[in-house]
Amino acid sequence: MSNCNFTTAEVYGSAGQFNHAGLCPASLSTSFSSIATSMTTTRNDLRSTKDDGKKTKTEKSYTMRQKKTFSAIVPFRRETSAVSRWLHDSSRNYPWKPVGFFNNDCSGLEIEKDPFGKGAERLAYMFHEIKPKSTGPGWEKVGKAMVAKESRYIEDEESKEAFHTNFCRVQNKAKEFSNLFNDAVRRAPLLQPSMNEVSLPPPIDFLKCSVYEYKNSFGLRCGLLVERYLNGKFTKFNSNNGYVNSDSGGEESIDLVIGEVKLTDFVHAFSHWVYVHTNHHVLVCDLQGVLDMEGRRPIFRLTDPAICSKQRRNHGYGKTDLGMRGIRSFCRTHKCNDVCKGLSLPTMRNGRR
Repeated sequence: MSNCNFTTAEVYGSAGQFNHAGLCPASLSTSFSSIATSMTTTRNDLRSTKDDGKKTKTEKSYTMRQKKTFSAIVPFRRETSAVSRWLHDSSRNYPWKPVGFFNNDCSGLEIEKDPFGKGAERLAYMFHEIKPKSTGPGWEKVGKAMVAKESRYIEDEESKEAFHTNFCRVQNKAKEFSNLFNDAVRRAPLLQPSMNEVSLPPPIDFLKCSVYEYKNSFGLRCGLLVERYLNGKFTKFNSNNGYVNSDSGGEESIDLVIGEVKLTDFVHAFSHWVYVHTNHHVLVCDLQGVLDMEGRRPIFRLTDPAICSKQRRNHGYGKTDLGMRGIRSFCRTHKCNDVCKGLSLPTMRNGRR
């Protein structure tokens, strides 16, 4: 692309990125996942311009942290003034309720200055709770590292509470659906372990998110979305624009009554199940996270989903809710698997159920 055309593309919100994928399945999967995220960002921006008649949002200025940087030299900021932690509860008139810190005696937070990851809407930073040192002045980190998330766009700074509220509302709703899905899997005769299988089907769980509020140096109240840090290979399984991660290289499987089933089939079947369970009104997609194999049974730990709804204009789920366009994209690319069959879900063909 010529410099003139490249500059014009940048002005209108396009972002270029080079990926040297190689030929191995893992590298190709990562590259396609990155492309899917870029496409989601562009679609969201275009939809925002079309719906609101406004100019494409302005992205913040930031520098991505180098993954191999030694933790002791990573720059960070520390907040210790009036720090509190809140959970979102949609059943309350005012949906935010105060809760204690994860670790005893903590009263502050520490967050890296440079993000280590980014998605279509958010930047991700390493985060710790901190407390005053027991001996001498200063502060010390307590507990495990967590992840703090902020919007990639300057405009969202003006409505941070709405930004945090929508994130928690979507993630908590997805968690409600995943609990129901896990129950449906447990009751399905064809999805029970076979005679030779000792492991149970993997449940799907969405991370519990909270908001840490603090007072900055200007005396203004600020907030950070925070959730646990996910160890392991982070994977985007599908998106809200039709992308499906079909990489099957080295995948774990489980032997069930219906036959040998890939563990990732449960994630794709979950999106299908929600769509059917809600009478084709809601779809949970943009599923991403890790397959945790460290416990007694494998479990999918997911975060930052999108919910596409049939009545998006009246009861939308934020900027990643692409409405019927997102639902149709999923229906066109979803391939039913043995988990779909085990749950007696109707087959999807060419965008139709």
